[in-house]
This record gives sequence, structure tokens and C-alpha cells, in this order.
Amino acid sequence: MGDVWMGVLPVAGMGAAACLLFLLAAVIRNGRTMNLLGAAAALLLGGTPVLMLWQEGGKVVPQALLSSDKLALFFDGLFVTVTILVLLLSLDYFRKKEAHHPELAGLVCLSATGMMVLASATNLITFYLGLETMSISFYVLAAFIRTHENSVEASLKYFLLGGFSSAFLLLGMAFLYGSTRSLDYGGLAAALGLRMYALGQPVLLLGFFLFLVGLFFKLSLIPFHFWAPDVYQGAPTPVSALMAVGGKTAAAAAAIRVFLSVFSVNGELAQKWLMLMMAVGILTIFVGSMVALTQRHMKRLLAYSSIVHAGFIALGIGALAVPALASPMLQAILFYLAAYLFMNVGAFAVAGAVEKGGNMDESLTSYAGLGNSAPALAAVFSVFLFSLAGIPLTAGFLGKFYLFRVLVNGGYYRIAVLGLVGAVIATYYYLKVVVALYFPAPGEEPAPKPEVPAWTLAVLLLTGAATLYLGIFPDLLTGAISGLRIG
Repeated sequence: MGDVWMGVLPVAGMGAAACLLFLLAAVIRNGRTMNLLGAAAALLLGGTPVLMLWQEGGKVVPQALLSSDKLALFFDGLFVTVTILVLLLSLDYFRKKEAHHPELAGLVCLSATGMMVLASATNLITFYLGLETMSISFYVLAAFIRTHENSVEASLKYFLLGGFSSAFLLLGMAFLYGSTRSLDYGGLAAALGLRMYALGQPVLLLGFFLFLVGLFFKLSLIPFHFWAPDVYQGAPTPVSALMAVGGKTAAAAAAIRVFLSVFSVNGELAQKWLMLMMAVGILTIFVGSMVALTQRHMKRLLAYSSIVHAGFIALGIGALAVPALASPMLQAILFYLAAYLFMNVGAFAVAGAVEKGGNMDESLTSYAGLGNSAPALAAVFSVFLFSLAGIPLTAGFLGKFYLFRVLVNGGYYRIAVLGLVGAVIATYYYLKVVVALYFPAPGEEPAPKPEVPAWTLAVLLLTGAATLYLGIFPDLLTGAISGLRIG
């Protein structure tokens, strides 16, 4: 019993933090105080067990239907980090919006609990519980500014489309269970390895396809990406950052674990996974980049940017189907996701600082001339944009470099070239914003200097420093992720 509790300690700690914060919200009505308490609770109750178990090498707990191996603990560390950053951003953001709701901290920690369960699940039941815990929290958080119609609309769209994707996912899980007579990842892998399909291979493939539809929706891959721009634009900006980073990372972690634990044992399914993920990844990169070129609002542009990055992640997840590439590609994906966390949260932090009190998304003209009116903010924002574009000396560049290096070493030259072409297209709309920061169009009024409160400034400094540090000195992170695997 002791090992069971130790294995679920990170999830239990973050869940306890959420419950504690909900109870305190009934007593403490100050939203800023609650968000600060939430950041502290996430750090202590969520981060401490992760650090403690990491030093011990992790725990695999079959009885709990979860695995707190070092791979799960790495993702848990990312979830704790993004939770703290989002709560710190919320301290200033919701004061500006005059929307002080003490329940925010509990909902953010509850969504992080779902992310942790999703990343460490070893059974389809716990997988679904984690997914829905995270998703339901997002539905509520997206509508957190109840007086703003865009926020409520974003929540309704996400709720309806998320419900449909969950239905597809559940149906796929039912077909997988009917074909393999197991919901446990180990039982599924055994049935697939022996090719013992109770309902035949066509039903198994249908279940496999429907299951992936649900994952593709959470990753916002083409053609299941339509919800992301509207939801990110309408939701409060810290919530958009949480969904873009935490939700996408959790879905990627679940996809990695499901494939390496289940589908990789069946060569035929693994090849189907490879072809499907490569095709969807390339399509997502090109479609997302082309549509992003036409965007005139910052949060919509960042939404399409997150879709494009999901395409790069999909290429890496697809390459896990090749046994010789699985280990180096896993490390490349983990580095990419860590870099993505800091540069994306930082970009959304700038977007939140520039927003006016009554708006949820500002046009790109609101950023014109910030290089003159707010040079420090423009410089930090440029770092994030350069990293998102993959410019050298940033974490985003190394993330792409490691991923494409594995593809090239594996002989997937065409996929690598197509991915690089997509990355070049994406560079244009990032650099377009940088040019606007320092060289506004003739006759265009320079944007006024935005207010950057203390907590937002702290988040910007932290994420900016991490983006540059990982781009110049990656050894700390690469050393931590080297050798990580399932179990």
C-alpha cells in the first residue's frame, strides 16, 4: 500500500491543492490572494512530490492504473511549472479585467491534476478520467469572465466540440475493448502482439482511428483544429496560455505513452501510426502556417502558431514507430515541449499585458512601435517570437534542430525537407510582428506604452531567461531527459 500511495503522490498532491483552494475560496473572496495561494499550493503539494520521486527514480504502480515513472514525472514537472506561471499571470490580468473570482486557482490546479493523470495513465479508464478532468476545467475557465460575450462564446464552442470529440474517443475505446477484451495498456499490448482480435481486425482499426480522433482534437491537428483559434481568442489570456501549453503537452504525453506501451508491439499498426502521423503533421504545418499569414489579431496568430507547433510534435510522435529512432526522438520531443512551454507562455504574457481592459484580443496594430515606447517589453517579445520561429540561440531553434536531426538520421529526408519548408513559411509571420515592433508603417500611430505589472514582469523575465538559457546551454535539460523511457 505504501508503494501505491508513493506512486500516486504527485497526482494526489495536485488534487489536494485543488480541493484545498476550493474550500478556501468560500472564505477568502480576494481573487489575487487566492491565485497567489494557488501558485504556492501547486509548488508545494504538486512540485515537492515530483522532485522527491524523481530523485528516487520514479514508481510504477499497476494497482493504481497510473505510472509515476521518470517520463511521467518529467511531464508532471512541466504541468506544475505552467500552473504556477499561469496563476502568477492571473494576479495582474484579472485585476485589469475587474473580474476577481477566487475559484480560478482551484480550477487551474484541477486542470493540472487532469493533465497529470492523462500523462501517467496505464489504463483507458484513467486516461479518459484525466482527459475529462482537464477538459471540464478548461470549459469553465474559458468562460471565466462571464460579462464578456467572447469568453462565454469560446467556452460554449469548446464545450460542444469537446463533447463530440469525447464521444468519438469513447466509441473508439469501446471498439478497442471489444477487440482485445482489455482496457489496460499491458493487456492491449499483449492482444495486439499476439494478433488475437475478438471482433476482427477491421473493428480494431476502426477503434484505433476513433481513438486518434479524440487525441487529434486535443492536439488541435488538422482537420480537428477549428476550435482552437476561436477559443484561444475568446478565453482570458492566461487561460489561453494554459490550454495552448498544458493541454497540448498533456495530449502529447498521452499519445507518446499509448503508442510506446500499446501500438508499438504490432508492426502493422505501428506503420499505420507512422504514415498517419507524418501525413497529418505535414498537413498541419502547412495549413496552419498559410492561415496564420492572414491573421490580424495577436491571440489568433498565436493560436495558429500553436497548431503549427502541434504539427512538428506530430512528426516526432510518428517517428516513434521506428524502433531505431524511438529513443532519440523521445528525447527530442521532450526538449521541444519544454522549450514550447517557456516561449509560448511568455508570448501570451506579452499579449495579456498589451490588452486593453475591455478587450480580449488586440490587433497587430496595437504592437506597432513598441520598440520605441516600451523597448524592454519589445525586446523580450522578440526573443519569444524568434524562439517560436526557430532562430538560433533560442530554445525553439534547438527543439526543431533535435527533431529534424533524428528524422534525417533515420532517412526520412522528404519529411524533414517538407517540415523545414513549413518552418520557413512560419518564420514570415513571426518576423512580421518583430518588424512592426520596431518599424511601424508610415503614418501609423505608435502604440502607447502598456502597463506591465510586477507579477507579469516576473513571468516575462523567467520565461525569457529560460528561452535563452536553453537555447545556449541545453545540457542541463538534455542531461535530465537522456535515457527516459516508459516504465
